[in-house]
Amino acid sequence: MRIIGRFIGSFLIVVLLGAAVPVLAGTSFSFLFNRDSVTNDNQLFLNLAVTHSGYERATLEPVLPRISYLQADLPVVLFLAQESGRPVDFIVGLRSQGLAWSVIFTQLRVPVDSLFAGIDQDPGPPYGKAWGYWKKHSREIRLSDSEVSGLVKIQLGSRWTEASPFELASARGRGGKSVATLVADKQGRHYGGKSEGARGGRKGKGGGHGGHE
Repeated sequence: MRIIGRFIGSFLIVVLLGAAVPVLAGTSFSFLFNRDSVTNDNQLFLNLAVTHSGYERATLEPVLPRISYLQADLPVVLFLAQESGRPVDFIVGLRSQGLAWSVIFTQLRVPVDSLFAGIDQDPGPPYGKAWGYWKKHSREIRLSDSEVSGLVKIQLGSRWTEASPFELASARGRGGKSVATLVADKQGRHYGGKSEGARGGRKGKGGGHGGHE
C-alpha cells in the first residue's frame, strides 16, 4: 500500500507541474533567436528585444510557452528583468499569477518613471493622457497593461534607433504606425516589407494584444 501511495503521490506531482507550465505544440520561436527567420515587423521587434537583452537562448526558451501574449508581454518581461535584476522566469511567474504589470512594477520596486524617461513633454495620443497623469500623480499612477506594454516598446525602440523616446511616442500618434513598424522603418527590412504581420492571439508567432503598441 505504501508503494502504491507513493506512486500516486508522485504521479499527482508530475501532473500538477505539467499543468503549471503549458506548452503550445507546434509553436516555433526561432525568429526570436535567428534574424533570418523573421518575417514581419512584430517579429523583428521581438528579435531585437531578445538580442539586446543579453539573455541566452537556453535561459529564455523554457519560459516562452508560459507567456500568453508574446508580442505584448515579452518586451515587458525583458525590460523588467534588466531594470530589477530579477530572473526572467521569476517575472514570468508573477505574470502567470494574473498580476497586472503595474502591480509587478511595484513588487519589483521598478519606478513607473522609467517608462517615461526621455518623454519630457506631452507626446500626444495615445500616450499623452498617461503622461499628463504621471506628471501630476507619479506616485499614484496605475497604468493599464496595454499602456505599460506600449511605453516599454517606446523605451526599447529608442535604444535601438537614433530617435528619442519622445520622438517615437509622438510619431506613433501622428502616423498611426505601431512602434514595431517605426523601429523597422529605421532598422531596415529583409523580409519583403511585411509591416505588421498577422494579429495573432495567445502565444502566436509575433501576435498579441494591447492598444498602445
